[in-house]
Amino acid sequence: MRTLLFFCLSILPVGLLAQPELEAWLLNTDGATGQYWNGNSLVPMQDECDVQLVQYSADNVYVHATGIPRYATAPFPDGNPSQATAQDYLFQIPRNPQEGPAGGTATGLGHTGVLINGVVIFNAQDAFSYNNQGFWHQNGGFFENDGFDCAKGHPAMGRYHHHQVPTRFDDSLAPTSDVCGDFPSEALFTVDPSAHSPLIGYAFDGYPIYGPYGFANADGSGGVVRIETSWQLRDIAVRHTLPDGTELAPNQYGPDVGELVTPAIPPGAAPVAAVLGAYIEDHEYVEGSGHLDEFNGRFAVTPEYPEGAYAYYATVDADHNGQYPYFYPAYRGVVETDNFGGGPGPGGGGGTNVTIDEEVETWTGEVSDILVQNGAPFFAYPNPASRSDVVRFSGRVPDQLVVRDAAGRVVAEWKTAELAGPAGMALDGLSPGIHTCTDASGSARTLLIIDP
Repeated sequence: MRTLLFFCLSILPVGLLAQPELEAWLLNTDGATGQYWNGNSLVPMQDECDVQLVQYSADNVYVHATGIPRYATAPFPDGNPSQATAQDYLFQIPRNPQEGPAGGTATGLGHTGVLINGVVIFNAQDAFSYNNQGFWHQNGGFFENDGFDCAKGHPAMGRYHHHQVPTRFDDSLAPTSDVCGDFPSEALFTVDPSAHSPLIGYAFDGYPIYGPYGFANADGSGGVVRIETSWQLRDIAVRHTLPDGTELAPNQYGPDVGELVTPAIPPGAAPVAAVLGAYIEDHEYVEGSGHLDEFNGRFAVTPEYPEGAYAYYATVDADHNGQYPYFYPAYRGVVETDNFGGGPGPGGGGGTNVTIDEEVETWTGEVSDILVQNGAPFFAYPNPASRSDVVRFSGRVPDQLVVRDAAGRVVAEWKTAELAGPAGMALDGLSPGIHTCTDASGSARTLLIIDP
């Protein structure tokens, strides 16, 4: 029998007890610096990597970061002379995301969110369009592929970022670059098809971003599957119409599918075939064709949000290569616009306009912070749990838990000795579904049990 920890959470707003928006960040506690490939050698940087400080209030999380990852960066095979440099970022992430206007808010050039290591993400565009006419926008995942390092990142004037899932090229079943052979990197995470992907970042509307694997069904059942986007390649051979059906004038046509085109960058690049998918407008949203909505997200149970939360997913194809829209083409929620700095160029010059004008506390990264702040009588994870699992608790273990099923029937009574015991509690006698756990004080919590 596999040993697994799980949550019983208070029936309170999601995020009050489970606080992944605080816990997820990779705080630099050892003073480590970034590193980059210079020739055949890894060279340490002078600036610290990961996240330096996390502060929070009831409404916001403030993330201070250099934008430099712990994993190795460079080289950039397209000849990009820039390197990842410290940016002194300060991001503001809403703790209680609110749904935005109908149709969402389109993402722009520059940073659209931040990974848990403080590295920013960009949308799919690379800032260029065919013949600079603004109709057929180049897909950075295609045109910039040869400029990414092993971790699928590259810098723009020193601002290191990812346009797609931050995994190694050689983590793919059919790598689209061989740069990892000579210049390996750990990247942020490795895709594991057998497990729910980790929470990898937050968008600037406050919604979390997950890797590409999740539960098949939104309620946490059905096992783990690759979460598929509902953005699909259009069935076109010529680029004469936009995805909404707009007929273009001949001088606005894009190249025929497969026609040789010369990329805008790097200067002097050899022509490449403009395959289907090379341009943003080669894609269209087909409702219900995948797991996700038009924002590349869904409301679902996740390990960090056992009662469910809306989240975006970094989508990949069957070979685990990044798949459009990679992260999200538009925000579903109300965007904290101070995350976009002033000044010219993508990302407004690389900084942000965030200032802290409210009383905040510093997050230390300790589980005890959650217990003390919220008065949680016990703490264990993750949730949901399978009937083949056993459960254990940590923190202030309650004297007794009465477990009721969805119909209100008592299905188990667990005593302190059992709850705190090394053997844990078996779930094989409980049925799948949502259960209510009530302690001696009458405080109610929920537990989701799924089939193995």
